[in-house]
Amino acid sequence: MTRFHCHHGQHIVLLEDRMVAIRESSFAHAITFSDKPLQPGEIFLIEIERNERGWSGHLRLGLTQHNPDSKFELPQYALPDLACRGKSWIFAVTKTHNRVVEFQDQPYRPIFNLRPESIVVNTTRGSVRTSYLKPQIGRQPQPCNEPAPEESVEEAGPATASRSILPTDVGSRIGLVYVINDETNLAEMHFIINGEDQGPCAKDIPYKNGPLYAVVDVYGTTKQVRIIQLYGMPSLQELCRYSLLKFVEKECIDIDRLPLPKRLKDYLKFEVL
Repeated sequence: MTRFHCHHGQHIVLLEDRMVAIRESSFAHAITFSDKPLQPGEIFLIEIERNERGWSGHLRLGLTQHNPDSKFELPQYALPDLACRGKSWIFAVTKTHNRVVEFQDQPYRPIFNLRPESIVVNTTRGSVRTSYLKPQIGRQPQPCNEPAPEESVEEAGPATASRSILPTDVGSRIGLVYVINDETNLAEMHFIINGEDQGPCAKDIPYKNGPLYAVVDVYGTTKQVRIIQLYGMPSLQELCRYSLLKFVEKECIDIDRLPLPKRLKDYLKFEVL
């Protein structure tokens, strides 16, 4: 299970076994970390659950080599305070512009196969349903300054919301991942926002200099976020499904054309669980 670290800003309260972080007051002192360092190619995914009117700015997200286990003194903000200490690569999530690609660079190559028709994406920690990376159907935007609902929608359903939402809206899912560039032997960091790879937002990260923890600053209008669990111990049934899906993708076979019962086809397409 992926959780938030016990070391966090003074205005943060952790709920639900440290999988939910809420800023209880103000708009600052709300820095949180992943409880463990991320592996190369591992997706760290959060969902915005509540927003609050009256503030400017939104969620900040990134990586740091400052180890939260050391209980170091936390600044008010991830940007610019923590970033200015070095060994941190942090960016603001905005409503529209989240692709950070320099003009002189060649068009980036997505790190994962995130085509609209893709069912799973293979990461270094295992296969992940692409539907998990997108907003989930049934979760409606929560009015600002309203209390959180007592019950939450399932974290990952087979269908995704058809409507388009902004990256800073309630229900938006924002992923963070870093990968190794074999040519430079350095890492680059990508955001995956509502299922779309935004390209490299930081390059030349010296990942060998120390473990990289995810940083989440529940800043500004962002009030509450939840970690979406992507990895766990798969069942034999799920392993069989992933093996079949890898074969189908490799051979470019349409699942609907397979000589299988309809319910099994639906299971392969994650339409039944």
